[in-house]
Amino acid sequence: MKSHFRIGESRGRPTSMDRMAGRAFRRRVDRIVAMLLMAAAMWTSPGAAPAMAAGDETLELRGQVVIPPEAVLRGKRISLTLVHINTAFHVRTRADSKGRFRFKKIPPGTYGLLIVIPGAGEMRSTVDVTPAFADERGRVEKQFAYDAETLAKEALPVIQGMVSVRQLSIPRKARREYSEARDDLRRHKVDSARKHLEEAVEIAPQFLEALNYLGVLAYQRDEFALAENYFRQALQLDPEAYEPLVNLGGALLALGKTEEALEINRQAQTAQPQDALANSQLGLSYYLLGNDEEALNYFLLTTQIDPAHFTNPQIPLANIYLRNSNEEAAIEELEDFLERHPDSPEAGSVRAMLARIRDGRESAASATVVFE
Repeated sequence: MKSHFRIGESRGRPTSMDRMAGRAFRRRVDRIVAMLLMAAAMWTSPGAAPAMAAGDETLELRGQVVIPPEAVLRGKRISLTLVHINTAFHVRTRADSKGRFRFKKIPPGTYGLLIVIPGAGEMRSTVDVTPAFADERGRVEKQFAYDAETLAKEALPVIQGMVSVRQLSIPRKARREYSEARDDLRRHKVDSARKHLEEAVEIAPQFLEALNYLGVLAYQRDEFALAENYFRQALQLDPEAYEPLVNLGGALLALGKTEEALEINRQAQTAQPQDALANSQLGLSYYLLGNDEEALNYFLLTTQIDPAHFTNPQIPLANIYLRNSNEEAAIEELEDFLERHPDSPEAGSVRAMLARIRDGRESAASATVVFE
């Protein structure tokens, strides 16, 4: 059983334990950022458009998180983290007392949005910040409304006020290396970030977060076996750590270890059944094993949790429907994809696929997108 220190509320100046709790929360957000980057590397098509370079046109994402008044903890504010799916770019902000937020100067693209609601948990969504959704001033408006039942059923847990003995044992020098690695990743200096992370692990082999990030970077270099090794090391430190678990499921799929990936992705989905990524990876595991019925179930769950999820579940769903001669259902999924991602790099292929199905120029089998 792991030992923890519980952090109480501070009535005056922040104590060292309060600051430690804040650092623990930031590390958790960093692990989620790493998980999203890992998933992006796995699911992004080779021909996907790169992130826009500095100086190119940017957009603004603004909106509001609406929750029941009774769900608002007095003195607490909702925080949001926006993660670009194709790069290490991510930004954070806090909503005002009415839940309103704004992210300025955002490169166009698909983002993972993490919304942390104090007292309720985490809500995750995929957001396309692209010209198709922007007004004439380059602003994309989004509202995220959650009633009490939705928060109770779908919010992912946030562990707050708890610091593990392992975390307490990480020396300040290792934390500094990790912090410098994060800064390098935001500036797209990946090689330098990797060196800082390796140094952090050299100093503190128990640094789970650094191991997880090293696994992500290895995956992005197509060094899948090395990525698997890092994620397994992280899980040896904490078998209940979710981020390296779901990342390991992705690495095993990339290595073609589909049976083993199925078991790991089952564990991840059981641990967090409301995580769209876990459901999508489990669906892909079944899909690659030829079990269309189970794959269908988990891809549909993904669309229920996050209809715009960056793993694009509508595409494998359309494939499954076409394989079962249900062209109408396939068309509905592909139309839904285009409605949610009109500026996606895959949009052209999806439109062409729809045209082939509708025109009847090719059989449903030949119209199937090559998802494998």
